[in-house]
Amino acid sequence: MHDLNALHVFLSLMQTHSTQRAAQKLGRSQSYVSKVLAQLREDLGDPLFVRDGSGLVPTDYALSIEPKLKSALEQLDLALAPEEFNPKKLDKVTLHIVEPYLVEIGKDLIKAIRSETDALIELRQWSEHSESLILEDQVDLGLHVLTDKPQSFYQKKIHSGGGYFEGNQGGEYVKFLISGINEHSDLYKQLKPDLQAGIIVDSVDLINQLMDDCFTLRYEPYYDDERLYPLNLDVALIYKASLRGAAKQKWLTDLIIPIVDDHIAQRKSNRDGLKHLG
Repeated sequence: MHDLNALHVFLSLMQTHSTQRAAQKLGRSQSYVSKVLAQLREDLGDPLFVRDGSGLVPTDYALSIEPKLKSALEQLDLALAPEEFNPKKLDKVTLHIVEPYLVEIGKDLIKAIRSETDALIELRQWSEHSESLILEDQVDLGLHVLTDKPQSFYQKKIHSGGGYFEGNQGGEYVKFLISGINEHSDLYKQLKPDLQAGIIVDSVDLINQLMDDCFTLRYEPYYDDERLYPLNLDVALIYKASLRGAAKQKWLTDLIIPIVDDHIAQRKSNRDGLKHLG
């Protein structure tokens, strides 16, 4: 088998489990995808997929070769990429950013990207699908809390911080739901084990409106060694591991980190200003 396009067809079928959806993803006809699949089955001596009510189900052999083929094609793409990276030639930039960072740095980040490229910019809130979209090359990178992840991801830590209570602590506790962090855990109990949430929201605007009457768990970067909390979190840029050295990801990293640093410095300045007023 010498046709690299056939391997792309195979990987698209692994993602979509449908010849029709794979054809749409590749911009080819369904008959082309079916023809390539038939040839792959003959060349590899395996059916690769069997059909059931949900679509095409990969065989054990298909599952075993998928990660190796993905890695090989990614390395080939990197090897063939031009040495000089020009952001003006980009068609699209896609980032998934955890709240509340999306609100706090989103505008500045859009300005920074737009100053270097006319590409379509897609900035979205980190969701339960973000990791899979990064691995499928539909998201360039993410900004999220550093957690245990498979080796298919690379996480570049950019700063650390801690959790603290903010708001009217005489009122109800509001759990601010953040995808990938606390959907299935109550981090606030690390600070106050007996505390119960009376309200759960996932909107930054709404949680801010509730602070006069309620309180919640906030995150604050560490500014110095004296400012430590029982609840510690690290914030990181999340990449597909095979693309950690790619020019586009490096360019985005060099844009994002100074913006985050400036945001942290401004928060520290505001906090120090309030301290002096007090």
